[in-house]
Amino acid sequence: MERVDALIRRARRLLLAGRALSWLTRGLAVAALLALAVELLVRAYPVDPLTPLLLGCLAIGLLIAAGGWFRAWPSRTEVARLADFRLGGLERLSTAVEFAAAEGLLVWRQRQDAAAWAESADLAAVRDPGRPARAAALALMAGLAVVALSAIPNPALQALKVDRANQAAQNHAAAQIGQLIQQADKGQGDESPARKAALVQQLKNAQQAARSAPDPQSAVAALSQAQSQIRSLQDPNVATQKQAASAAGQALQPNPSSAKAGQALSAGDSQAAASELNKLATGLPTLSPEEQQALAASLSAAAAQSASGNPKLSQALQQAAAALRKGDTAGAQQALQQAAQAQQQQAGAEQFNGDASQAINGLQQAKQQLAQQAQQAQAQGQPSGKSGQAGAGQPSGSTQAGQGQPGQPGQPGGQGTGTGQQGQGAGAGNGNANGSPGSGAGSGQGSGSGGGKTTASTEKIYVPGQSTGSGTPQGNAGDPNSGSNAQLVPYTDYLSQYRAGAQSEVDRQVIPQDERDLVRQYFQDLGQ
Repeated sequence: MERVDALIRRARRLLLAGRALSWLTRGLAVAALLALAVELLVRAYPVDPLTPLLLGCLAIGLLIAAGGWFRAWPSRTEVARLADFRLGGLERLSTAVEFAAAEGLLVWRQRQDAAAWAESADLAAVRDPGRPARAAALALMAGLAVVALSAIPNPALQALKVDRANQAAQNHAAAQIGQLIQQADKGQGDESPARKAALVQQLKNAQQAARSAPDPQSAVAALSQAQSQIRSLQDPNVATQKQAASAAGQALQPNPSSAKAGQALSAGDSQAAASELNKLATGLPTLSPEEQQALAASLSAAAAQSASGNPKLSQALQQAAAALRKGDTAGAQQALQQAAQAQQQQAGAEQFNGDASQAINGLQQAKQQLAQQAQQAQAQGQPSGKSGQAGAGQPSGSTQAGQGQPGQPGQPGGQGTGTGQQGQGAGAGNGNANGSPGSGAGSGQGSGSGGGKTTASTEKIYVPGQSTGSGTPQGNAGDPNSGSNAQLVPYTDYLSQYRAGAQSEVDRQVIPQDERDLVRQYFQDLGQ
């Protein structure tokens, strides 16, 4: 019986090996057909990434192969009958298996006969006849079709990838605008609450537009509109008011009582000027009548200097001077406090303008990234969208009096105009492509103009100047040798105006604090 058992075990192994190959081939054929169906479907209904689906097809095929092989596992009786049938055993093995538990002479002799026959049996014939040729051919053809389809570009899949890249770029831009919203919401307490709320709301609208736009170009157009609306929130009179305050500071500096307030005004530090004016108001009772009269003369001169550009400050200074002449110390104190309040409001306006400029520059950076994504989408043959290139890459910024138009991308610089007093003057231009400060200067009789220069963190800082008066334009733009030198005046007469204009531009631009300090130090050195 041991020989019979050994024969049946070897026959079972041969059967299992053959059936495993057959079912594996069938499973691969199923997997290949499923993968082919997936490749055809994704051309109408794109899916990315496609690898998990293809791996799923392979897993289904292997599962079918394993399940079929498990169900095809033959029993001991089935192996014995199959071996008798294919080896011509005349049911020797199946009879031995049936009477394996029986005893007797006849059973013993049957087992001996089956064992003797098993010694000479050729087990190779036990294998299942034929090979899975058709399943293998089907698997091969379907697999080749899958490879061929995967090598052919899929327009629907490419469009899906571009849409995802577009949405990712828009989401990134929305995240950048979210940071701008947080920065704007942390604005200084001196800022106008209404303006700050309007700035935050405009940024929120821009964030929503960037995220929900149908394509990056539409998002660029929406951000350009947001830049224009934010720019309209800025106070266009800040630079003029600061220049007038600087001129008033020059008139206050000679008087020892108002020297500190004058220095703060001349330096363009509105916050410090407000503090010094309050201190001056507090110290009025300690001044002698002669000192009060001298201070009244200085305040009157300062009021005259700031009358055209900063009426609120000029009126407060004039009221303080009139009160001191009358000996009304309390009235003078109240007027100086009003002047301090005017400078406090000026500081808030300057801070808001700086925050708005920072928001505009941040939107410009988001626009540049969206424009790059739009160009990449066009390079891949995708539709450019209905919005076109509106607003893409356009420089942000606004044109102020005495300043040039912003330069176009790749051509930093601009033209500025100014007029000269008594036929003598200088002009400056300011323009750039990305919001960083740039300037140029030209001098001559009448008005002049100059080309802009882009600044970098490792270069000297150039800021646009302001010019006053009237004259007849002569000379070429930016040529320092043009114009007439017949009516030269000392530079100190216009140093305060130039300092105020420069400081206003520095505060209006988003630049590091150390560079702002460098500009202030430069003008302090000029004044010594």
